[in-house]
Amino acid sequence: MIIIISAMTRDRVIGNAAGDGMPWHVPEEYQKFLDFVGDQTVIMGRKSFEIFQGDMSSSTKFVVSRSDRQYPNAIVCRSIEDAIEKAKATGNDIYIAGGGMIYELGILFANKMYLSTIKGDFTGNTYFPSFDETKWILTDHEDHERFEFNVYERA
Repeated sequence: MIIIISAMTRDRVIGNAAGDGMPWHVPEEYQKFLDFVGDQTVIMGRKSFEIFQGDMSSSTKFVVSRSDRQYPNAIVCRSIEDAIEKAKATGNDIYIAGGGMIYELGILFANKMYLSTIKGDFTGNTYFPSFDETKWILTDHEDHERFEFNVYERA
């Protein structure tokens, strides 16, 4: 199973390109993310990995980057296709966890999406890509105090 997992605002803001993380602080939503990725396999872009790597200690991590930089706790791949191919060998579910370009590429391969919508107004300059909602079925919805959580499956 290849799963997109993301938190965003109603305007699809997911962060800032400056690399300083999400513009909101909703620990209960972030804990939900960590519970999902747990000891699974995670694919992220370099900037997202550098921000969140310390919180995902037990997961197998793949970083998509054009850089030659190596990380002691991750496998660096040059493309999303390469990362997915290598990630399949782990036998785990594969979570695609950002950033914007990785979501845009990864959504083509995903079977499922776990999307949290943060309540409130927040600004940023990195966005979750729009997607054809006729190709996805909403299969679960949870309304929490500070966020909504939706599960979509490919139609």
